[in-house]
This record gives sequence, C-alpha cells and structure tokens, in this order.
Amino acid sequence: MESKAFIHKEELHLLDRQVIHNAVKDMANKLGLAAGSTNGFDLYKVVETYFSDLEKRKEMNELLGIQE
Repeated sequence: MESKAFIHKEELHLLDRQVIHNAVKDMANKLGLAAGSTNGFDLYKVVETYFSDLEKRKEMNELLGIQE
C-alpha cells in the first residue's frame, strides 16, 4: 500500500489549483449546493485564496477569530 504525503500549514500554497477546485466541487455537491459560485459568492475563489495567499489567509483567520 502506497503512503500519502500530507501537506502541512506552511505548505498550503503548494496545493494545485485544479485539485482545490475539484475538492470544492465535491464539497458543493455533498452540501447540496446548486453551484460553488453564484451571484457574488465564489466558494472556489475563497478556498483557493485561503490556500494560496498567506497574507489573505491571515486576514481571513483574523476575521473568523482563528488563532494561528
């Protein structure tokens, strides 16, 4: 059995954009959402930005009250 390497918080920017989009699509489907982006709401962009932009991640965490 092949072991999977896990990505840690300091490596989140290494996630492939298409992998992020596929995961968001799966999440939207599991939540029963009609789409991941509609009328100014873009879950794809939110998740992609969170994983790829360290400064934006810090801002988002601060808004959500998440301690680093």
